[in-house]
Amino acid sequence: MKKIFLLSTIIFLSVQCKAQSHIVNSTDCDSYFDRSSGDYYRKDLNNIMDNYVGTWKWTSGNKEFLLTLIKQVKHHYHEIGNNDYYRDRLVGYYIYKENGIIIADTSSDNNLSSDYGMKVMFILNCHSQIASIAFEDYKKYKSFEVILESLSSTQIKMNMYEREHSIIIYKKTGVQVPAEMPQGGSTFPMEMILTKQ
Repeated sequence: MKKIFLLSTIIFLSVQCKAQSHIVNSTDCDSYFDRSSGDYYRKDLNNIMDNYVGTWKWTSGNKEFLLTLIKQVKHHYHEIGNNDYYRDRLVGYYIYKENGIIIADTSSDNNLSSDYGMKVMFILNCHSQIASIAFEDYKKYKSFEVILESLSSTQIKMNMYEREHSIIIYKKTGVQVPAEMPQGGSTFPMEMILTKQ
């Protein structure tokens, strides 16, 4: 009788514990995404993001672009609207140089633990793509959609697509409008193949 009671207790507790947390694979397109429950976690279950962590470099003649990416596991989103969920993500910064002179540098971006407002942030979307949530060309006052594609363990391809101009409303600070209107073009190439450093 004790064994039946013990077994029943263990089963009950394991079901209860499992019901408390909703871990969903980031690549699952069919899952319900409740952004306000506080127990929802979109996880990189297959560790796809790990292939993109590190410093990556592109060079062409006198031009150089460095991209550094850091994986944040179970980042808690809670700064905008009713958001209260967790997600794995990649954050980081870039440095772009011409003739050895720094043209653009986001390495001093100290906002890497914020939900939004940083210049470089990627997620693993449900199509198994590393897609940007934020990729800002602050020199041109523009935001780009960026898709990263792994070519090998030492190379990735970076494709950028121009986004429409947008206004963001933050829970803590209110409306954020860019100081300047977007300018034409981009500071750096729209397509690059980067090599791991």
